Amino acid sequence: MAPLGMKWEEGRWVKIRDNESSSYSGEENQRNNLKHYSYGELVEATEFFSNNRLVGEGASGAVYRGKLGREVVAIKKFKIIVNEDQENLEDQFEEIDVLRKIRHPNVVKLVGYCNEGSNRLLVLEYLMNKSLNSYLHGKKFLYWSSRLNIAIGSAKGILYLHKCGIIHRDVKTDNILLDDNLEPKIADFSLSKFLPNTDNISHITSVLKGTNIYVDPEYSSIQKVSAKSDIYSFGVVLLELITGRKLIDQQQNLDIVTWAWREIEQVFGNGEYRAVVNSILQSYDKEKIKRMIMALVDSKLGKNYDEEQMKRMVFCAIACLNKYSKSRPRMQKIIEVLEGKIIPPQNILDGK
Repeated sequence: MAPLGMKWEEGRWVKIRDNESSSYSGEENQRNNLKHYSYGELVEATEFFSNNRLVGEGASGAVYRGKLGREVVAIKKFKIIVNEDQENLEDQFEEIDVLRKIRHPNVVKLVGYCNEGSNRLLVLEYLMNKSLNSYLHGKKFLYWSSRLNIAIGSAKGILYLHKCGIIHRDVKTDNILLDDNLEPKIADFSLSKFLPNTDNISHITSVLKGTNIYVDPEYSSIQKVSAKSDIYSFGVVLLELITGRKLIDQQQNLDIVTWAWREIEQVFGNGEYRAVVNSILQSYDKEKIKRMIMALVDSKLGKNYDEEQMKRMVFCAIACLNKYSKSRPRMQKIIEVLEGKIIPPQNILDGK
Protein backbone atom coordinates (compact mmCIF):
# COMPACT_ATOMS: atom_id res chain seq x y z
CA MET A 1 0.00 0.00 0.00
CA ALA A 2 1.37 3.41 -0.89
CA PRO A 3 2.68 5.42 2.06
CA LEU A 4 1.02 8.80 2.70
CA GLY A 5 2.30 11.47 0.37
CA MET A 6 4.24 8.99 -1.78
CA LYS A 7 3.77 7.35 -5.17
CA TRP A 8 5.59 4.62 -7.11
CA GLU A 9 7.67 5.96 -10.00
CA GLU A 10 10.47 4.37 -12.04
CA GLY A 11 10.94 1.45 -9.65
CA ARG A 12 10.89 3.33 -6.31
CA TRP A 13 8.67 5.31 -3.94
CA VAL A 14 8.94 9.09 -4.44
CA LYS A 15 7.32 12.05 -2.74
CA ILE A 16 4.28 13.55 -4.48
CA ARG A 17 5.07 17.06 -5.64
CA ASP A 18 2.92 19.94 -4.37
CA ASN A 19 1.57 20.79 -7.82
CA GLU A 20 0.22 17.27 -8.34
CA SER A 21 -0.91 16.38 -4.83
CA SER A 22 -4.53 17.48 -5.30
CA SER A 23 -5.07 15.57 -8.54
CA TYR A 24 -3.35 12.48 -7.15
CA SER A 25 -5.52 12.62 -4.01
CA GLY A 26 -8.63 12.94 -6.16
CA GLU A 27 -7.59 9.92 -8.19
CA GLU A 28 -7.09 7.89 -4.99
CA ASN A 29 -10.56 8.90 -3.71
CA GLN A 30 -12.12 7.85 -7.01
CA ARG A 31 -10.38 4.47 -6.84
CA ASN A 32 -11.55 3.89 -3.28
CA ASN A 33 -15.17 4.73 -4.12
CA LEU A 34 -16.31 1.13 -4.56
CA LYS A 35 -19.80 -0.23 -4.07
CA HIS A 36 -20.30 -2.64 -1.20
CA TYR A 37 -22.76 -5.40 -2.07
CA SER A 38 -24.60 -7.55 0.43
CA TYR A 39 -24.03 -11.29 0.33
CA GLY A 40 -27.71 -11.74 -0.43
CA GLU A 41 -27.46 -9.55 -3.54
CA LEU A 42 -24.63 -11.66 -4.93
CA VAL A 43 -26.37 -14.94 -4.07
CA GLU A 44 -29.36 -13.75 -6.08
CA ALA A 45 -27.17 -12.44 -8.93
CA THR A 46 -25.59 -15.88 -9.40
CA GLU A 47 -28.72 -17.98 -8.75
CA PHE A 48 -27.25 -19.29 -5.49
CA PHE A 49 -23.83 -19.73 -7.10
CA SER A 50 -25.24 -22.20 -9.57
CA ASN A 51 -22.85 -24.46 -11.50
CA ASN A 52 -24.52 -23.10 -14.64
CA ARG A 53 -23.04 -19.72 -13.75
CA LEU A 54 -19.55 -21.03 -12.97
CA VAL A 55 -16.91 -19.42 -15.21
CA GLY A 56 -13.74 -20.84 -13.64
CA GLU A 57 -12.17 -22.04 -10.43
CA GLY A 58 -8.70 -21.63 -8.98
CA ALA A 59 -6.72 -22.08 -5.80
CA SER A 60 -8.16 -18.96 -4.14
CA GLY A 61 -11.81 -19.30 -5.17
CA ALA A 62 -14.40 -19.60 -7.93
CA VAL A 63 -15.67 -17.06 -10.46
CA TYR A 64 -19.34 -16.89 -11.47
CA ARG A 65 -21.24 -14.91 -14.09
CA GLY A 66 -23.80 -12.74 -12.37
CA LYS A 67 -26.37 -10.10 -13.22
CA LEU A 68 -26.82 -6.99 -11.13
CA GLY A 69 -29.68 -4.99 -12.59
CA ARG A 70 -28.89 -4.78 -16.29
CA GLU A 71 -25.16 -5.25 -15.89
CA VAL A 72 -23.48 -8.61 -16.38
CA VAL A 73 -20.54 -9.00 -14.00
CA ALA A 74 -18.02 -11.57 -12.85
CA ILE A 75 -18.30 -12.45 -9.17
CA LYS A 76 -15.31 -14.02 -7.49
CA LYS A 77 -16.19 -15.96 -4.34
CA PHE A 78 -13.15 -16.61 -2.17
CA LYS A 79 -12.92 -19.98 -0.49
CA ILE A 80 -14.11 -19.79 3.10
CA ILE A 81 -11.07 -20.00 5.34
CA VAL A 82 -11.26 -22.55 8.14
CA ASN A 83 -10.16 -21.19 11.54
CA GLU A 84 -9.45 -17.81 9.90
CA ASP A 85 -5.99 -18.84 8.66
CA GLN A 86 -3.99 -15.61 8.84
CA GLU A 87 -1.86 -16.05 5.70
CA ASN A 88 -4.84 -16.86 3.47
CA LEU A 89 -6.84 -14.02 4.99
CA GLU A 90 -4.01 -11.64 4.14
CA ASP A 91 -3.94 -12.99 0.57
CA GLN A 92 -7.66 -12.27 0.17
CA PHE A 93 -7.38 -8.72 1.49
CA GLU A 94 -4.24 -8.20 -0.62
CA GLU A 95 -6.21 -8.92 -3.80
CA ILE A 96 -8.94 -6.48 -2.81
CA ASP A 97 -6.33 -3.87 -1.92
CA VAL A 98 -4.47 -4.30 -5.21
CA LEU A 99 -7.60 -4.03 -7.37
CA ARG A 100 -8.95 -1.12 -5.32
CA LYS A 101 -5.92 1.00 -6.18
CA ILE A 102 -5.42 0.40 -9.90
CA ARG A 103 -7.09 1.53 -13.11
CA HIS A 104 -5.71 0.61 -16.52
CA PRO A 105 -7.35 -0.51 -19.80
CA ASN A 106 -5.29 -3.72 -19.71
CA VAL A 107 -6.11 -4.64 -16.11
CA VAL A 108 -9.47 -6.10 -15.08
CA LYS A 109 -11.72 -3.52 -13.40
CA LEU A 110 -13.05 -3.95 -9.86
CA VAL A 111 -16.70 -2.84 -9.60
CA GLY A 112 -17.37 -3.63 -5.95
CA TYR A 113 -16.96 -6.14 -3.15
CA CYS A 114 -18.67 -7.98 -0.28
CA ASN A 115 -17.21 -8.62 3.16
CA GLU A 116 -19.78 -10.19 5.46
CA GLY A 117 -18.65 -12.57 8.17
CA SER A 118 -16.61 -15.33 6.52
CA ASN A 119 -17.94 -14.42 3.05
CA ARG A 120 -15.58 -12.38 0.89
CA LEU A 121 -16.36 -11.68 -2.76
CA LEU A 122 -15.23 -9.39 -5.55
CA VAL A 123 -17.48 -7.95 -8.24
CA LEU A 124 -15.49 -7.49 -11.47
CA GLU A 125 -16.17 -6.51 -15.04
CA TYR A 126 -17.29 -9.50 -17.10
CA LEU A 127 -15.25 -10.40 -20.17
CA MET A 128 -17.13 -12.41 -22.79
CA ASN A 129 -14.17 -14.24 -24.35
CA LYS A 130 -12.89 -15.60 -21.03
CA SER A 131 -9.16 -16.39 -20.81
CA LEU A 132 -6.40 -16.35 -23.41
CA ASN A 133 -5.76 -19.99 -22.54
CA SER A 134 -9.33 -21.07 -23.31
CA TYR A 135 -9.38 -19.00 -26.51
CA LEU A 136 -5.96 -20.12 -27.74
CA HIS A 137 -6.74 -23.81 -27.24
CA GLY A 138 -10.46 -23.68 -27.98
CA LYS A 139 -12.43 -24.00 -31.19
CA LYS A 140 -11.91 -20.42 -32.35
CA PHE A 141 -8.79 -19.48 -34.32
CA LEU A 142 -6.57 -16.68 -33.08
CA TYR A 143 -5.03 -14.76 -36.00
CA TRP A 144 -1.50 -13.44 -35.81
CA SER A 145 -2.55 -9.78 -35.61
CA SER A 146 -4.66 -10.60 -32.54
CA ARG A 147 -1.82 -12.57 -30.94
CA LEU A 148 0.56 -9.63 -31.33
CA ASN A 149 -2.02 -7.18 -29.99
CA ILE A 150 -2.67 -9.43 -26.99
CA ALA A 151 1.07 -9.67 -26.27
CA ILE A 152 1.51 -5.88 -26.40
CA GLY A 153 -1.62 -5.14 -24.34
CA SER A 154 -0.73 -7.73 -21.70
CA ALA A 155 2.79 -6.30 -21.46
CA LYS A 156 1.36 -2.81 -20.94
CA GLY A 157 -0.90 -4.08 -18.16
CA ILE A 158 2.03 -5.78 -16.40
CA LEU A 159 4.22 -2.69 -16.84
CA TYR A 160 1.52 -0.59 -15.18
CA LEU A 161 1.46 -2.98 -12.21
CA HIS A 162 5.25 -2.79 -11.89
CA LYS A 163 5.11 1.01 -11.94
CA CYS A 164 2.58 0.80 -9.10
CA GLY A 165 5.02 -1.34 -7.12
CA ILE A 166 3.01 -4.54 -7.61
CA ILE A 167 4.44 -7.97 -8.47
CA HIS A 168 1.68 -10.12 -9.96
CA ARG A 169 3.38 -13.49 -9.24
CA ASP A 170 0.93 -15.50 -11.36
CA VAL A 171 1.19 -14.22 -14.93
CA LYS A 172 -0.20 -16.94 -17.22
CA THR A 173 -2.66 -17.35 -20.09
CA ASP A 174 -5.41 -18.34 -17.61
CA ASN A 175 -5.03 -14.92 -15.97
CA ILE A 176 -5.13 -12.88 -19.18
CA LEU A 177 -8.79 -12.26 -20.00
CA LEU A 178 -10.12 -11.08 -23.37
CA ASP A 179 -12.95 -8.63 -24.00
CA ASP A 180 -15.30 -8.53 -27.00
CA ASN A 181 -12.56 -6.98 -29.15
CA LEU A 182 -9.91 -9.45 -27.93
CA GLU A 183 -8.24 -6.70 -25.90
CA PRO A 184 -6.34 -8.34 -23.01
CA LYS A 185 -6.79 -7.58 -19.33
CA ILE A 186 -4.58 -8.91 -16.54
CA ALA A 187 -6.65 -10.65 -13.86
CA ASP A 188 -6.45 -12.66 -10.63
CA PHE A 189 -4.38 -10.81 -8.06
CA SER A 190 -4.72 -13.46 -5.36
CA LEU A 191 -0.93 -14.00 -5.30
CA SER A 192 0.11 -10.39 -5.98
CA LYS A 193 2.33 -8.48 -3.57
CA PHE A 194 3.21 -4.84 -3.07
CA LEU A 195 6.91 -4.14 -2.85
CA PRO A 196 7.88 -2.68 0.55
CA ASN A 197 7.50 1.09 0.86
CA THR A 198 11.19 1.88 0.56
CA ASP A 199 13.08 3.23 -2.41
CA ASN A 200 15.93 0.71 -2.36
CA ILE A 201 14.05 -2.62 -2.43
CA SER A 202 13.22 -4.21 -5.79
CA HIS A 203 12.39 -7.74 -4.62
CA ILE A 204 10.73 -9.58 -1.74
CA THR A 205 11.38 -12.89 -0.03
CA SER A 206 8.28 -14.98 -0.58
CA VAL A 207 6.84 -18.49 -0.36
CA LEU A 208 6.71 -20.08 -3.82
CA LYS A 209 3.23 -19.93 -5.35
CA GLY A 210 1.92 -20.02 -8.89
CA THR A 211 1.94 -22.52 -11.74
CA ASN A 212 5.31 -24.31 -11.87
CA ILE A 213 6.17 -23.92 -15.56
CA TYR A 214 5.57 -20.17 -15.34
CA VAL A 215 7.67 -19.79 -12.16
CA ASP A 216 11.06 -18.09 -12.34
CA PRO A 217 13.67 -20.92 -12.18
CA GLU A 218 15.96 -18.67 -10.18
CA TYR A 219 13.50 -18.81 -7.28
CA SER A 220 14.65 -22.26 -6.14
CA SER A 221 18.10 -20.86 -5.32
CA ILE A 222 17.41 -17.30 -4.07
CA GLN A 223 13.87 -17.60 -2.60
CA LYS A 224 13.00 -14.10 -3.84
CA VAL A 225 10.56 -12.67 -6.37
CA SER A 226 10.74 -9.39 -8.25
CA ALA A 227 9.33 -7.72 -11.34
CA LYS A 228 11.80 -9.90 -13.29
CA SER A 229 9.87 -12.96 -12.02
CA ASP A 230 6.80 -11.65 -13.89
CA ILE A 231 9.02 -11.11 -16.93
CA TYR A 232 9.96 -14.80 -16.98
CA SER A 233 6.30 -15.83 -16.74
CA PHE A 234 5.46 -13.45 -19.57
CA GLY A 235 8.10 -15.19 -21.69
CA VAL A 236 6.13 -18.44 -21.31
CA VAL A 237 2.97 -16.60 -22.39
CA LEU A 238 4.79 -15.34 -25.49
CA LEU A 239 5.87 -18.92 -26.28
CA GLU A 240 2.23 -20.03 -26.12
CA LEU A 241 1.23 -17.23 -28.52
CA ILE A 242 4.07 -18.07 -30.91
CA THR A 243 3.70 -21.84 -30.92
CA GLY A 244 0.03 -22.42 -30.13
CA ARG A 245 1.18 -25.33 -27.96
CA LYS A 246 -0.32 -26.23 -24.60
CA LEU A 247 1.77 -25.79 -21.49
CA ILE A 248 2.48 -29.53 -21.33
CA ASP A 249 2.40 -31.97 -24.24
CA GLN A 250 0.86 -35.03 -22.61
CA GLN A 251 1.95 -37.37 -25.39
CA GLN A 252 5.59 -36.33 -25.22
CA ASN A 253 5.41 -35.52 -21.49
CA LEU A 254 7.28 -32.32 -22.30
CA ASP A 255 6.66 -28.76 -21.10
CA ILE A 256 6.62 -25.91 -23.61
CA VAL A 257 9.85 -24.26 -22.39
CA THR A 258 11.91 -27.47 -22.58
CA TRP A 259 10.46 -28.23 -26.00
CA ALA A 260 11.29 -24.73 -27.31
CA TRP A 261 14.92 -24.87 -26.09
CA ARG A 262 15.36 -28.24 -27.78
CA GLU A 263 14.08 -26.83 -31.06
CA ILE A 264 16.32 -23.78 -30.74
CA GLU A 265 19.38 -25.88 -29.96
CA GLN A 266 18.74 -27.87 -33.15
CA VAL A 267 19.51 -24.62 -35.00
CA PHE A 268 22.07 -22.88 -32.81
CA GLY A 269 23.68 -25.92 -31.18
CA ASN A 270 23.87 -26.68 -27.47
CA GLY A 271 26.51 -25.71 -24.98
CA GLU A 272 26.95 -23.47 -21.96
CA TYR A 273 23.63 -21.75 -21.33
CA ARG A 274 24.79 -18.11 -21.38
CA ALA A 275 26.78 -18.70 -24.57
CA VAL A 276 23.81 -20.24 -26.37
CA VAL A 277 21.44 -17.42 -25.35
CA ASN A 278 23.92 -14.75 -26.39
CA SER A 279 24.54 -16.58 -29.66
CA ILE A 280 20.82 -16.45 -30.44
CA LEU A 281 20.09 -12.88 -29.36
CA GLN A 282 23.22 -11.45 -30.99
CA SER A 283 22.83 -13.39 -34.21
CA TYR A 284 22.39 -11.60 -37.53
CA ASP A 285 22.43 -14.89 -39.44
CA LYS A 286 19.15 -14.56 -41.33
CA GLU A 287 19.09 -18.21 -42.35
CA LYS A 288 19.49 -19.51 -38.78
CA ILE A 289 16.92 -17.07 -37.44
CA LYS A 290 14.44 -18.10 -40.14
CA ARG A 291 14.99 -21.81 -39.35
CA MET A 292 14.46 -21.14 -35.66
CA ILE A 293 11.21 -19.27 -36.28
CA MET A 294 9.89 -21.97 -38.60
CA ALA A 295 10.60 -24.59 -35.92
CA LEU A 296 8.67 -22.63 -33.28
CA VAL A 297 5.75 -21.01 -35.10
CA ASP A 298 2.23 -22.43 -34.73
CA SER A 299 1.54 -24.66 -37.76
CA LYS A 300 -2.09 -23.44 -37.77
CA LEU A 301 -0.84 -19.99 -38.72
CA GLY A 302 0.73 -21.35 -41.91
CA LYS A 303 2.45 -18.38 -43.52
CA ASN A 304 -0.19 -15.93 -42.37
CA TYR A 305 2.02 -13.80 -40.17
CA ASP A 306 4.44 -10.92 -40.57
CA GLU A 307 7.97 -12.36 -40.42
CA GLU A 308 9.52 -9.29 -38.84
CA GLN A 309 6.83 -9.12 -36.15
CA MET A 310 7.25 -12.83 -35.43
CA LYS A 311 11.02 -12.41 -35.13
CA ARG A 312 10.52 -9.60 -32.62
CA MET A 313 8.21 -11.74 -30.48
CA VAL A 314 10.55 -14.75 -30.61
CA PHE A 315 13.51 -12.59 -29.52
CA CYS A 316 11.42 -11.15 -26.67
CA ALA A 317 10.41 -14.63 -25.52
CA ILE A 318 14.02 -15.86 -25.47
CA ALA A 319 15.19 -12.76 -23.59
CA CYS A 320 12.37 -13.09 -21.01
CA LEU A 321 13.12 -16.79 -20.45
CA ASN A 322 16.74 -16.16 -19.50
CA LYS A 323 17.53 -18.26 -16.41
CA TYR A 324 19.30 -15.30 -14.85
CA SER A 325 16.91 -12.55 -13.77
CA LYS A 326 19.46 -9.73 -14.07
CA SER A 327 19.86 -10.53 -17.77
CA ARG A 328 16.13 -10.28 -18.52
CA PRO A 329 14.88 -7.02 -20.07
CA ARG A 330 12.43 -4.71 -18.35
CA MET A 331 8.84 -4.69 -19.56
CA GLN A 332 9.17 -1.22 -21.13
CA LYS A 333 11.90 -2.52 -23.43
CA ILE A 334 9.86 -5.61 -24.33
CA ILE A 335 6.94 -3.40 -25.36
CA GLU A 336 9.20 -1.22 -27.51
CA VAL A 337 10.61 -4.29 -29.28
CA LEU A 338 7.17 -5.81 -29.85
CA GLU A 339 5.92 -2.52 -31.27
CA GLY A 340 8.93 -2.23 -33.57
CA LYS A 341 10.26 0.90 -31.87
CA ILE A 342 13.61 -0.81 -31.19
CA ILE A 343 15.24 -2.01 -34.42
CA PRO A 344 16.77 -4.52 -34.84
CA PRO A 345 15.25 -6.67 -32.03
CA GLN A 346 18.77 -7.81 -31.11
CA ASN A 347 19.00 -4.47 -29.28
CA ILE A 348 16.76 -5.86 -26.56
CA LEU A 349 20.08 -6.75 -24.90
CA ASP A 350 21.44 -3.22 -24.67
CA GLY A 351 19.78 -2.34 -21.36
CA LYS A 352 18.45 -3.88 -18.20
